[in-house]
Amino acid sequence: MTKHQVSIGAWLAFAELAGPILIIMLFIGLAAGILQTATQIREASIPFVLKMAGLAALTSAAGPLLMRGVETFATQLISAIPGLLRG
Repeated sequence: MTKHQVSIGAWLAFAELAGPILIIMLFIGLAAGILQTATQIREASIPFVLKMAGLAALTSAAGPLLMRGVETFATQLISAIPGLLRG
């Protein structure tokens, strides 16, 4: 594993972990914004509470699945440390 592969692996692990969370937050925020516009309710805590509930549901249901990419990258990185230190 080269330094370039480590960098690419870190970005991919980050994308696998953060991507689903960001997509869920985007859709919840969009739905809450449309709902607030349709009902003319201007309360800032509604989207926040909905996003936190969505985040809790996502991490409860798919937390181990989301962490699998980070675990794979960490395992590969730890096994590649001797080769990275030698040059």
